Amino acid sequence: MKRTTSVVILAGLVCALMICAGCTSTPATNNTTTTTHVATTTGTAPATVAATSTAAASAQVWNGTWNTTWTEDGETASSISHFVQAGSNVTGLNTADNGTFNGTVSGNRLAGNWTGVNGTESSEGPFEFVLSTDNASFTGKWAYNPEDLANSTYSWDGVRV
Repeated sequence: MKRTTSVVILAGLVCALMICAGCTSTPATNNTTTTTHVATTTGTAPATVAATSTAAASAQVWNGTWNTTWTEDGETASSISHFVQAGSNVTGLNTADNGTFNGTVSGNRLAGNWTGVNGTESSEGPFEFVLSTDNASFTGKWAYNPEDLANSTYSWDGVRV
């Protein structure tokens, strides 16, 4: 009964995330440059100020479903992860261990914290992912403690479905 309840809760969370992803996503904008002429009071030529917005800053590149694998002490596990990005914030679900994660995007890097439940035990810790240039995969690492992340040998990689 307990496993059925967990599966139903997980399915409900996945559905809610999928609905939110469809309702809150916004299309990416193209790189644009806007030029503004500023008049001066001395009679000299106007100054030009350029403002540039980048597509990468507004694109929701982490959104979607990913096949993920991770290692711990020489053992490899895999699961499906669902990412939902809103601005620079990313939340997600990991199907393997009723896991969740929350992170912040900076450039092609996503860093944050994960949680997981294995039976009656729960775990948590930091992670860091680096997105490939084609946005189709990521490589990363994870740990149980923030102070261990920099030297972690635990990998967590994904390929977009």
